[in-house]
Amino acid sequence: MVAKQPAGVAPERKRRKRRDKDKPKRAMSAYLVFLNRHRERVQKKSPNASVTDITKELALKWKTVSDAERAECQRVSDQDKERYYREMRDYVPLPDEKEDEPAPRYDKDGNRKRRKKDKAAPRKNRSAYIIWAQEYREKHFRPKAATPQAVTFREQAAILGSAWKALSASGKKKYEDIALQEAQAYAIKRDAYLAEKKALALAAREAKRQRLLDEKRAWEATKEAAAKLKQERKEAKAAEKAKDDDKPKGSLSKVVAKPKKDTAMLAKIREAVMSATQSENAYYAVLDVHETEPEKVIAQYKANLEKRALPDGKTFLVNVLGFDNAAAYINR
Repeated sequence: MVAKQPAGVAPERKRRKRRDKDKPKRAMSAYLVFLNRHRERVQKKSPNASVTDITKELALKWKTVSDAERAECQRVSDQDKERYYREMRDYVPLPDEKEDEPAPRYDKDGNRKRRKKDKAAPRKNRSAYIIWAQEYREKHFRPKAATPQAVTFREQAAILGSAWKALSASGKKKYEDIALQEAQAYAIKRDAYLAEKKALALAAREAKRQRLLDEKRAWEATKEAAAKLKQERKEAKAAEKAKDDDKPKGSLSKVVAKPKKDTAMLAKIREAVMSATQSENAYYAVLDVHETEPEKVIAQYKANLEKRALPDGKTFLVNVLGFDNAAAYINR
């Protein structure tokens, strides 16, 4: 759930999205093709001209360009559009960088709470003053230093500030050298940690992107297979109708009337099959069996679907299609 921002709190500044290097380059218009063709020649002719002046000059030339060159630029543009649409079919946008970040939290006064510290990050280096102050406290502000009474934190800060200012440059050098060593060691650990963290984040995003692409391709393949099956059924029905139309009229051959389909039964079968498999193709497979063996389908319908409080679609499928054929739809 997204955390609601309290009233009176300034909205966050939007972060620029990271550029997706795998996103297909946008197709060029005929005008851009024309600019790319003539820009270098105009730059050589007027080396001191600005980009704006060059663009204005080419824009005027585009208005008076010949029909042949305009048609050629349009042809190149159309080819680039085909390339762009072809690449976009297999493109999946990179997941949002902030998708997995926790939502900002606010206290009762509307102030934004500080983010939790990264415990895995390397510890930051100390300054020369902090190193000196820790050593000074051990000597003067601890019970083992034989102080007569405890010194408050405010008094300690005042004493430390005055003592550090009074310390000579040669006295400070020892602590500055230690601080420099710690800073160099911290920089190495920090850079390695950030590099590893970035690599893990990019790998996770790329894995998610690949998963989305695989799901998209699987969905498109299923959609194409369903469309192909639908077209095949349509063509078979048209061929059967054409065959019936070719029969001579007035023929004495006995025509056997096909039994009418029970639409209510088929509707309940479809509902049970879709509940068990979520696949239109499974229902079409049942219809194929119904065309050749209607008695079998009706018997299994009565046994597993018609009079049961909880219809058993999986058992119905197994008994109608056989175990192997039914498993192909149920286990998807």
